[in-house]
Amino acid sequence: MKNFFLNPIIVISLIIATTFSCASNDDISIPDLDKDNPTDVEANTELLAITDLFTGNVIEFDQVQNGGELVTSGFIISSDVSSNINNQIYIQDKTEDATSGLVIDVELDNIFLTHGIGREVLIKLNGLGMKKVGNELHIGVYNDGAITPISGDDFQDFVIRTNTKETIVPKILTINEIIEAANSDEPLPTILVSIENVQIIDEQLNTTYANVDNNSDVDKTLINCTDEDTQTIILQNSGLSTFKALPFPTEQGTITAILSKNKLIIRDTNDIDFTEERCIDDSVLFSEDFESITDVGFNIDLTDWKNINNSFNIKWNSNQTDGNIFAEIKPGGPTDQYDAWLITKEITLNSVRTLKISVDINVNERDGDYLEVYIVKSVIDDTVTLGNRINTTNSIVPQLNTDGLTTFEASITIPSDQDNFRIGFRYRKQNGSATTEYQIDNIIISEE
Repeated sequence: MKNFFLNPIIVISLIIATTFSCASNDDISIPDLDKDNPTDVEANTELLAITDLFTGNVIEFDQVQNGGELVTSGFIISSDVSSNINNQIYIQDKTEDATSGLVIDVELDNIFLTHGIGREVLIKLNGLGMKKVGNELHIGVYNDGAITPISGDDFQDFVIRTNTKETIVPKILTINEIIEAANSDEPLPTILVSIENVQIIDEQLNTTYANVDNNSDVDKTLINCTDEDTQTIILQNSGLSTFKALPFPTEQGTITAILSKNKLIIRDTNDIDFTEERCIDDSVLFSEDFESITDVGFNIDLTDWKNINNSFNIKWNSNQTDGNIFAEIKPGGPTDQYDAWLITKEITLNSVRTLKISVDINVNERDGDYLEVYIVKSVIDDTVTLGNRINTTNSIVPQLNTDGLTTFEASITIPSDQDNFRIGFRYRKQNGSATTEYQIDNIIISEE
């Protein structure tokens, strides 16, 4: 058996290091900076080429490279300084006019102390994998088909901090451009964006960034102030953020945020520059985001709404994902016939009869098309008097599975003899099995 003896100087050094380590804050995980920009590591593949590898299945980078070393690079656009983003690092390929971006999942806190916004990092991809969450690409440790966060112990083996730090220039976009891209075959990548002339919707005025009493995420709806465009977009705020109890700004202005799964995420409140006088938008006649529902998981019972089923007891329920509350209906048994209606409260016209309806819809496990959207003339007890069915070129309801809630729009014309109307979402199924389920959110009726 061999005997190993430690040099006394080394022993003293270890004691000192241990003493300081024990005295530190146990809640803070900070990577060692000694591995900055090692000379033996260089990027050999652009980030865009990496993200283009994804075609629908989980990627194992070891298989892609066949044993060779695969290294990419990117610039950090996220920060966990305010805990609105946690255990994730968002990167994009360029400091300006970015064309690609993704999320690195990590088991680290206080990343901002060493890996700040604008810092270039190298990512050694061997041993890692990539998956898609919504329309957002995530990389982490590959393990038997699953992608898990990179541990704190292994972080520096995969993510290498360079000495380069640059200013990130956000891509200036409109809400309409984001929505159009989301509805196309080429949604925008996960990058830093800036949107001008926006404000929070009237229904969410005088609220805080997130819930004060719990840690659930909260969605805020931002609307454009431009005359020609009244589109909306969701800003998602974490219930873990240090600013969750602060009042949300009531003015209008510019927001800088990470575009994540067609929603916005801010790093801290400095990303919101709402200092201009609030615009008045008389064109929005009605909006509903279901965030006022407190008992999630039950039949929807909003004031003056109707939630009825003329054939069976299956009704529209509320549900939530990542703190976002929405309306949902699931199919019943194979022999159930039912006619389930979720009908808005009454909407009053101003003077314009040609209106625009915007609604976020998610379709899961589609085996047929069972959802119809109607202009409803009246509802007396459970008797629904219909107006026109709402159509676009095909239908406002997507006839395919969607990858999360996606915005769809249509123009509607209210008949000249109606000054009040409702919108009805009807799930109708006859005999036979059905697997299609629908989720709806962010219903907005506005003047064209």
